[in-house]
Amino acid sequence: MSIRKTVGITAVVLAVGVVAYNLFGVMSPRLGGVVELRMAHAAAGSSDISKSIDKISDFAAENKDAKLKVIIYPSGVLGTEKETIEMVKAGVLDMAKVGSNTMVQFKNEYSIFSMPYLFVSQDHYYKAMEQSEEVKKLFESTADQGYIAIGYYANGSRNFYIKEQRACDSPEVLKGKKIRSTPSATSMLMIEKMGGSPVPMSAGETYTALQQGVVDGAENTELALTVNGHEDLVKSYTYTEHQYSPDIYLISTKVWNKLSDLQKQTLIDAINKANANFKKLYNGMMADAIKEAEEHGVTIYRNIDKTAFIKAVQPMHAEFKEKGQSYSALYDDIQKYQN
Repeated sequence: MSIRKTVGITAVVLAVGVVAYNLFGVMSPRLGGVVELRMAHAAAGSSDISKSIDKISDFAAENKDAKLKVIIYPSGVLGTEKETIEMVKAGVLDMAKVGSNTMVQFKNEYSIFSMPYLFVSQDHYYKAMEQSEEVKKLFESTADQGYIAIGYYANGSRNFYIKEQRACDSPEVLKGKKIRSTPSATSMLMIEKMGGSPVPMSAGETYTALQQGVVDGAENTELALTVNGHEDLVKSYTYTEHQYSPDIYLISTKVWNKLSDLQKQTLIDAINKANANFKKLYNGMMADAIKEAEEHGVTIYRNIDKTAFIKAVQPMHAEFKEKGQSYSALYDDIQKYQN
């Protein structure tokens, strides 16, 4: 890279930081000593996901003694997930909710959440994310980089859907098919192991890629069918339940260290309450999405035999553990919560 290009990129980054600081401040105090925290995320502001995140503001406001106000910016208005992480690290944005896949670019151990069949059920997923000491260590391990994680967003299982009316129940079905992938090395390898050919792209590009035949299918939660309109472009949705990939709530350490103990606990409690509220609604939301997809002609395949897929991805589990002690400890601790 040329010196001129490097200087140019640096100038842009600094400019974004200055603009963000001037517009949004950091842990802005108001009259009466109320602390304002500004959080960004990428979900569409009108979506059920965004509405569930908005509950954090409501729950934080319930504790009047904490004097804490959370202001939420949805729809990626403050930038991409990677950009908001950079702003939180730099201390020019207080908080962000981002995908664990994006976090891999900043801390490789987060790639564990892209590993297929890491979690054997929804219950296993919830228990491990909320009780695992090694997950907590991972969340706190980036403090020296300017940010930590203080909670997770309970996304559901990811499943395959294709333009062919056929159950995705073995690698043979996906063989030769181009499948949209998140820009994650782990997710791309997963699709390869499960028989498909990964095509990395952003979620927003998937509709056009399906429409134009750039990809033959994708993998995501049920809401991708309805919210993103994919129900009009695919013929089948199969409950492979191969991934439970959480989103992560980040906060700047500059901000976190200035909060009182009461404010810290209030913020964590608000995130946990919002998660609990969402989990109560989640299965109903997914059922509604599936019903709508069926009305658009999508065939739903449930209760498939996942044995062939699980066997195909086992080398990924072994390779993750072989990366080092922190990796194997994280993996083993998560597996403790299967029952």
